[in-house]
Amino acid sequence: SNKTAIAPTASISIICGGSSPGIEPIAGNSYTHKTLSGSFNVRNKFLEEVLNKYGKNDNETWSSITTTQGSVQHLDFLTQEEKDVFKTAFELDQRWLIDLSADRTPYISQAQSLNIFLPADVHKKDLHQIHFQSWKKGLKSLYYCRSKSIQRAEVISKSFVASTTEKTQNEETKNYEECLSCQ
Repeated sequence: SNKTAIAPTASISIICGGSSPGIEPIAGNSYTHKTLSGSFNVRNKFLEEVLNKYGKNDNETWSSITTTQGSVQHLDFLTQEEKDVFKTAFELDQRWLIDLSADRTPYISQAQSLNIFLPADVHKKDLHQIHFQSWKKGLKSLYYCRSKSIQRAEVISKSFVASTTEKTQNEETKNYEECLSCQ
């Protein structure tokens, strides 16, 4: 009686050449994958083809994509259609993931592992709304609620360089001591 179940296959998808992990959209077009043997950069091979078309398949472009959490929305040379095609899981309206999952549900005898992707500062009303919609549409379960950290190392390192430069300039103009609260 139990014939189908949709499971997450994150590790297998990487081994298979960067295919999507099961039914979920990709979390980023470029990201650092950490394993026991080390870290390596994973890039969307289909995006590479588009970047080649524009002559932008270079380290600078990929670094900017990685720094913007795998997003290509900041790349002004891409068309709006290309930006839409390469949206990350965090840039998609999660209600669509729930609708698509609900459409599959009648054909799955066990369950499907549906992950939802939300910003770290999601309002509790929005989170409740997503869970309520899932229940109302008849989903048997939700798997993970993935969110991003409010502070990321790449963003912090860029702001650190800027603040260090500014701090050096400010220290040159200050000749008095500040308390810890005022700094």
